[in-house]
Amino acid sequence: MAGWFASAGEKPYRLKQLKDWYFKRPEVKSFQELANFPKALREKLERDFAFLSLSLEEAKLAPDGSKKQTLLLRDSLVTETVTMPMDGYHTVCLSTQVGCPVGCRFCFSGRHGLKRNLTAGEMADSLRCSLPPSGAESLNLVIMGMGEPFYNYEALKTFLNICKDGFGVGSRRVTVSTVGVLAGIERFAADFPQMNLAVSLHAPREELRRTLIPRAPSEIRELLPALKKYFAATKRLVTFEYAMIGDVNDSLREAKELCELLKGFDCKINLIPLNEVPEGDFSPSEKENSERFVDYLKGRGMNVTVRHSLGGKVGGACGQLADRRNGDVPKKS
Repeated sequence: MAGWFASAGEKPYRLKQLKDWYFKRPEVKSFQELANFPKALREKLERDFAFLSLSLEEAKLAPDGSKKQTLLLRDSLVTETVTMPMDGYHTVCLSTQVGCPVGCRFCFSGRHGLKRNLTAGEMADSLRCSLPPSGAESLNLVIMGMGEPFYNYEALKTFLNICKDGFGVGSRRVTVSTVGVLAGIERFAADFPQMNLAVSLHAPREELRRTLIPRAPSEIRELLPALKKYFAATKRLVTFEYAMIGDVNDSLREAKELCELLKGFDCKINLIPLNEVPEGDFSPSEKENSERFVDYLKGRGMNVTVRHSLGGKVGGACGQLADRRNGDVPKKS
């Protein structure tokens, strides 16, 4: 853009003005709204560029205050974001792909595979459209929507730098979730050592994990050493995400195996109540089983939390995001 302004005979301050409009005024949707730009300049910009790569197709507000947005991309596919109110701040959950290639059996996002990667610009526009009224100042950003972020690493890297340098989101308020892409974990440690890493584990032994995540990119025996290396390099605690699935991975056997697997590893365990999806194969854990599981982990000194799911009433909770186009939502019989 600096080069474009120079070739158009414009002063360098125009670039700062444009960045202010984009990063600080999320309500602005076109070049025509840039009030401090001459009309002729606005028209040139509109001729050569698209101000946004997507548009809002639908917004749904849940009773808990969460807002799910369906964003229409230029090729008529969609991405989804969720903005969730927390105590004194907001959390925005973003996607990195349309669909997902991993295909976790309890997750709706991968039901029909991967359509394509999102560009860094589409991710930035998704965040811009999802900012709360307070802007980025009270924002936590979680890259946990549709897709495996580390399968789209170059675009993710560009976007995360835009988050820091453009939107002003502090590194420690950003969490990226992976199912275990080893090369991505290594690169993430080097590129963003102050950001947070979450890993979708969901089972303490390989056989069970494979039934839940058939296309997991790494085995547990490879994943744990890579994560310990990550911790050694960054000193950032890894969060293990564990969906509580009724009569599948929520027994005392799994609780004991999980403690044994993570013994001596300074980490967090985030237990996620399973959110049901259309024509899903699984059900959430019974309350009694979940409580027994939590009590066992805490009794062994594990750093464990239970996620308070938000957005479920509008299909915006963990595992419910999906590309609802081209028949991607199964019809209930």
